[in-house]
Amino acid sequence: MKYWKIYYMKVNGIILGTMEISLFGLISYGCKDFSPNLQNMDNAMYYWFCLTILTGIWEISFIMNYEDCVNNSRDLIMKKEHVWFNKYTLDNLLPWKLSKIFYSEYGAWADREYMTSINYWSRLIEGSHAFLCGLVALHCMLDRTEGEEKTFLILAALSMGTQLMNSILYMGEYFIQTRDQRSVNYNSKNFPTGILLTNRGFMYVNIFWTVMPTYCIYSLLVN
Repeated sequence: MKYWKIYYMKVNGIILGTMEISLFGLISYGCKDFSPNLQNMDNAMYYWFCLTILTGIWEISFIMNYEDCVNNSRDLIMKKEHVWFNKYTLDNLLPWKLSKIFYSEYGAWADREYMTSINYWSRLIEGSHAFLCGLVALHCMLDRTEGEEKTFLILAALSMGTQLMNSILYMGEYFIQTRDQRSVNYNSKNFPTGILLTNRGFMYVNIFWTVMPTYCIYSLLVN
């Protein structure tokens, strides 16, 4: 009974996100013991591939729960709230539940195309990343575990190459939207970008999805 009380204990979004990343790190670290081939893998590349797989789970959950994410984003805007300071139970550490929380924040305060029903741009971006990057990264890591080096290299290059291209195209389109008065992401009084997107701080997470695949591709070429 005590365990169930802990399970439903409430924490704010910052702590919830920190716990999720910490659990991810511990589980990924433990998975390295399954194969010497994983232990010999470049650490930064290994953890990034693991995060790409986890991101794929988040993205599939976002697509499957799109309407819920849209409604939650609208509530956050209407109430002028952020998930970082709202309270959530620990069962939301499950990736498919956590996804709805943080995609709602992203849709409300970073990229409002993630909360529109007019087009499917956001779902196209997330869906293509989930399958071409996340699913391929999973296959890639399984091949690495089994010592299939040639297949690993091909799939690793495919996963990271498509991830880098996905990020470049997405951010390029986003910056165009901030200057387009017809776009929901237009830099306006009601939804300002600030200097270097400082008013849309969650957008900075996309730096990792540009820098890390670049590093992985470079590491594959060098090694």
